[in-house]
Amino acid sequence: MATDLRPPRPRSAPVDTTTAAAAAATATAQWWTPLRPSPAPAARLLVLPHSGAGPSRYRRIVGDLPAHVEILGLTLPGRERRYGEPPGATLDDVLDSLPDSPHPDLPTLVFGHSLGATVGLHVARALGDRCTGLIASGSIPGGRDGRLTDDADDATILRLLDLGGDMPPALAGDTPWRAALLRTLRADLRLGTEASDRSPDLRIEAPITVLCGRDDRLVDPDDLTSWCAHSAAPGSLHLLPGGHFAVFDEANLAAVTRTVAAALPKAP
Repeated sequence: MATDLRPPRPRSAPVDTTTAAAAAATATAQWWTPLRPSPAPAARLLVLPHSGAGPSRYRRIVGDLPAHVEILGLTLPGRERRYGEPPGATLDDVLDSLPDSPHPDLPTLVFGHSLGATVGLHVARALGDRCTGLIASGSIPGGRDGRLTDDADDATILRLLDLGGDMPPALAGDTPWRAALLRTLRADLRLGTEASDRSPDLRIEAPITVLCGRDDRLVDPDDLTSWCAHSAAPGSLHLLPGGHFAVFDEANLAAVTRTVAAALPKAP
């Protein structure tokens, strides 16, 4: 009979589940910023920003939503409180970061603008039965809304931003701020391309509410109905006065807030 002369395998160290849980909570908190606390949440709203932005842009929209709603915003590397990190995230990074809150079964509405809508479709799908709806703003599924690839030159990216009508002042000159913002935009273009390439056959059970500016120069209104193919439930379309960022315009805030509130899961 053969004898096993290999040394015994060392025993694995016991896993500190408390430390592991704390690390997971820290990783989740890094990606998802609380925008408005709820002392006793009965529902959740996840907001996903457009390219180059962070979730704080949604604060004026979500500030007056019902108190039973926990509101979290996706914070990608390279912006807001994660500004010191190199920009760049994959779709799986985002999906793996979905909050494992003390209320894991909270019904959840997903709200994304432009890039956020494209990624939001995947987030809604990953949430499964917990997702009660998706609000897709300023975007066409599958990236048919003028999205560039990350190898586009600076001038092409700047032209797209100019069409969107929200050119940041930091891009006006050849400054360190411009270089940093362009790096962030390119990272977001990679994320948008990945999400678009993985979305053609993606469907969710929850309804999709579509928002778009009537004068959006990046989105063809005739293509907005293509969101219907990504949901098994009836959806709705709301056109707003303004361009690509009409959803954030002061004149539209009340209407957008009402639309979001109507789509939220109701308090028990």
